[in-house]
Amino acid sequence: MVTHYLITNREVTSRNSKNYIAVNDREYMRKDGDEEARHNLRYGTVRFDPNKAKKLKDFDIKILPEVNEDLLAKYADDKEVNKSVFPSSQVFNELYEAGVAAGEKAKGMPIQEDILVFVHGFKSDLETAMQTLAELHRKYVEPENSPIKHLVLFTWPAKKKLLKYRSDAYDAMQSGFALARSMASLREFFKKKFVEERKPLCQQKIHLMCHSMGNRVLENMVRGVVDIGMEINSLFAEIILVGADIDYYALEQPHPLYRLIDFGERVHVYYHNKDQALGVSELTKNAFNRLGRWGAKNSINLPDDIYQCDVTPIQDDKGLLHDTVHHWYYTNSPSVVEDIIHVIQGEGSIFSS
Repeated sequence: MVTHYLITNREVTSRNSKNYIAVNDREYMRKDGDEEARHNLRYGTVRFDPNKAKKLKDFDIKILPEVNEDLLAKYADDKEVNKSVFPSSQVFNELYEAGVAAGEKAKGMPIQEDILVFVHGFKSDLETAMQTLAELHRKYVEPENSPIKHLVLFTWPAKKKLLKYRSDAYDAMQSGFALARSMASLREFFKKKFVEERKPLCQQKIHLMCHSMGNRVLENMVRGVVDIGMEINSLFAEIILVGADIDYYALEQPHPLYRLIDFGERVHVYYHNKDQALGVSELTKNAFNRLGRWGAKNSINLPDDIYQCDVTPIQDDKGLLHDTVHHWYYTNSPSVVEDIIHVIQGEGSIFSS
């Protein structure tokens, strides 16, 4: 059994019905995503057997209880509050302690037990999101040459219905603003841990990968961070965009993602000219070409340290669906998976021109 982490703005409620599953002693999470994106974020863990995890029942999802209302009221009134009891702080601290423990185990030798934050795309109900998490474990945690040891899934209320695309697009936008607050909480955690408490740094790096409409979540996360006035700095090492369902000029000024490089050390954009999922998106739902199908419109206008990776020539995106749609190559193409692992290690991409 393995354990990874979850951040979500899906509905978590005390109400129970056939569309919900239990996630702690008194709360339930909606399974189908047929809801509006919430501003409130919840944190938790997911435990599963990578060899057996196929259906939602195979995943043990535990959402941490929210803090009591008295403490929230004090926090809202700008009173001094110990935030270590906040669910976000509990998750952040567990990951920090794991990094410290890894360093102690290595007895001073360099060791990487990195964290990969993943944002899924549209047409992903809760079961699909869990299946994606299990696949990420198999492809990015299990390989011996991968530095990734911990996964953090941001799952937002997407629906497993193609005709709900526009609804998912709206929820992705709203979810981005919610995720911006999580980034602010992470920055606050770092400030308290390393500046105020003077705790030692660990060797862990945090990487970010966004797939398909998850890139629209990212776009609005960046916009939200700017809106709340948060000072932008490199929270991430590598930022990886795969099959991005956003406009192909999104990385240029004056659009929000022009600032994306300020959030990390490097950005890699993976695109596939025959991505049929994005082809449908272009023809039926969006006015502009998709970044994940054609790459950036004007590469000369991109900030430094943004690399474009054309994976159109790959021949190993196998499977009844994948070898015609070419939208999930980040898990289904061994050559792309291996390349992304090399990028996470700080190396260059063989697909970058």
